[in-house]
Amino acid sequence: MATILVAEDDAHMMRLMSMWLARNGHKVLEAANGEKAKELIAAGGVEFLVTDINMPICDGMELVEWLRGEVKSDIPVVMLSARTDQAQIGEKFLRLNVTVHPKPFSPSRLSNEIEKRLEETRPAQETA
Repeated sequence: MATILVAEDDAHMMRLMSMWLARNGHKVLEAANGEKAKELIAAGGVEFLVTDINMPICDGMELVEWLRGEVKSDIPVVMLSARTDQAQIGEKFLRLNVTVHPKPFSPSRLSNEIEKRLEETRPAQETA
């Protein structure tokens, strides 16, 4: 299983996601804002990022742009969004290999999406 960072400023949503991911055997790290998420990513070991788009201090868009730009990491990312402009967000992040997932979300659907993305990255990681 994977080490997954959940960056979410809503404590209830974070608990729900963390519970589902842990139940599926993943190690879960939690960050209530993008700056804390950056610290955890910089410390190493994060294999997957689930982030809310709207967070204080550093939002999900800034976080992913930092991850892909400065850090040059290609870890899979699922971005959660309750915004109404999800199509525009999806277009923007398509080039950054980010899956935009709408809120409210189904925990089982989100878990399935994460498992699918992890499975897609495993062969590349094993041959590297």
